[in-house]
Amino acid sequence: MRLVTQLLRDGYLGDVTTLRGLQMLSGLTTDERAAEALMISPETFRRWRGDRRANPTAIRLLAVLAGYVPWPTWADWEIHNGYLFPPGWSRRGILPGEVLALPYLRELNREYKRQLQEVNRQQKPQEASRHGRAS
Repeated sequence: MRLVTQLLRDGYLGDVTTLRGLQMLSGLTTDERAAEALMISPETFRRWRGDRRANPTAIRLLAVLAGYVPWPTWADWEIHNGYLFPPGWSRRGILPGEVLALPYLRELNREYKRQLQEVNRQQKPQEASRHGRAS
């Protein structure tokens, strides 16, 4: 399992040792920015990092901010820099616009299949008449 995936999962489970890694992964480069995202004071955030007694709910929030997708049907999916990554993907994530295009792509696929069936139906009588003339 990728280290990032494990870090996100452990963080979402409330593992206090993931606090610093989740802070970096979420792009909250300073304690002040991390504290602001968690709606706590910078002093509280620093204390949590030092004594390892952070609020597990805050760590879960930080894991989500860092890219963890918390819904069971989306297990092991991650979001990084605005891209959605399916399990096992590390390159070329999926943009929101690509997700929004899926219903249209499905409809286009259905239409192509319908047209292909129509072409095949039209070709069958022509093939039968060619074979009938040849014999």
